[in-house]
Amino acid sequence: MLATWHFHIEISSKCTLACPRCARQEVPDTLVNTELDLAFFQRNFAPEFVRSHVEKITFCGDDGDPIYAHDLIPVIRYIKDIKPAVEIVIVTNGSYKKDQWWQELGDVLTGIDSVHFSIDGYDHDSNQLYRVNSDWASSIEGIHTLRAFSNVQIVWAAIAFQFNEHAIERMKVYAKQLGVDRFQLTRSTKFAKVYPVYGPVDQLQPSNNFISNTERFERELTDFTFRSNPVPDINYTLYNTVKDNKLIVPLCSIGNKGLYISAQGLLYPCCWVANRYSHNNEWQDITKKFDLAERTLEECLADQFWKSDFQSYKWRECQTKCAAAVVDENYATEW
Repeated sequence: MLATWHFHIEISSKCTLACPRCARQEVPDTLVNTELDLAFFQRNFAPEFVRSHVEKITFCGDDGDPIYAHDLIPVIRYIKDIKPAVEIVIVTNGSYKKDQWWQELGDVLTGIDSVHFSIDGYDHDSNQLYRVNSDWASSIEGIHTLRAFSNVQIVWAAIAFQFNEHAIERMKVYAKQLGVDRFQLTRSTKFAKVYPVYGPVDQLQPSNNFISNTERFERELTDFTFRSNPVPDINYTLYNTVKDNKLIVPLCSIGNKGLYISAQGLLYPCCWVANRYSHNNEWQDITKKFDLAERTLEECLADQFWKSDFQSYKWRECQTKCAAAVVDENYATEW
């Protein structure tokens, strides 16, 4: 069964950046720039469904940045009007929005919600080395404005690279000075050590201790204000229900990753199988029957596929990211 308490939604596949390890740059031919509007959410996230199922919504995309969706704020307001206790997480680079927009966003968010600013540098020039075309000044101003006008939790989310590994502590100090609640350091896998396709000399690759040792990213949190939300009981309950599977412990049955809805309105079990790389080609065909413009979300979730063919977990992402050998309690409860 799929865990319906957490949805990971790419409300927009649009982005102003050109990050070199993003699918936008690596597989540009199949990119579709689009977004989901308020009517989409009103049709698929009906009040009774939200009240009965939804505990958390994460707005973050494989391709896009949620702050560039025209209806992001109205959508959040719609969800919060139905069920104020739904936790909202927004992952963004934070560039190019004005103070007034950040104030409006802050008005609809509460202390249980969080905005993650993806900032990998310690100044404008260093941040440009990966977050190409970002605007440091407006990202920092976004943090300032949210901190001044909202009780929302703010996270500085950095990926470790060769150019910033020496400055991690410096970035933490600055983040704390800005009033950020947490500093999140991500150890990625997208380096030549793991994927030789990045060439014999990977200019982005950091030292080995800053590269993930698993098939997925690893995160390290530094908490400044100790306001982080507890892991929902349902997350632990579902993990304990499926953890004894022999080969696969599917995160889509636990919910910490969130069931994924792409900006084209297609339902996937997670964002990993939705990524537009060639090893996921079969999923691009499978999900045609889970088009939320053609069927409602509840109809798609009730499809027999999830109880039959899907249970093979034969796909590469299932076999690596959700292998029983790597899914322990921490792995199954962290976002």
